Amino acid sequence: MVWDPWREIRRMFREMERAFEEIPTRIRIETREEGYREPVVDVFETDDEVVVVAEMPGVNKEDIKLNATEDTLEIRAEIKKEEEEERKGFYRMERYYGGYYRSIQLPSPVIPEKAKARYKNGVLEIRLPKAEKVRGSRIKIE
Repeated sequence: MVWDPWREIRRMFREMERAFEEIPTRIRIETREEGYREPVVDVFETDDEVVVVAEMPGVNKEDIKLNATEDTLEIRAEIKKEEEEERKGFYRMERYYGGYYRSIQLPSPVIPEKAKARYKNGVLEIRLPKAEKVRGSRIKIE
């Protein structure tokens, strides 16, 4: 069999791609707070604000805690188990009880004090106004 260096290079690229694909999953698992799962989120920007949309089914609005700094948003929520007198008759119990936790790095500096949030049908939307950009000024060289 004749050695083909290109085949070896393609094999190495496949291995590297596989390794890089695993990195986000490993990071997410290692940074997750014990006993909590991460809500699925979308983060996007408009000209004036950063918007975070998180899916958090089964949570009451009163049980959601939000904390923001100018570059980070922290979402925490508890899912309270409804007390049932008897467990007889259950065939399967798959619903999750516990909580959600996620810390999100924001793409632009924001003004956390002016943030607004709403929660409806298991979807949390947080709108954070962007901080005014620091404007530079030209320096004249003498």
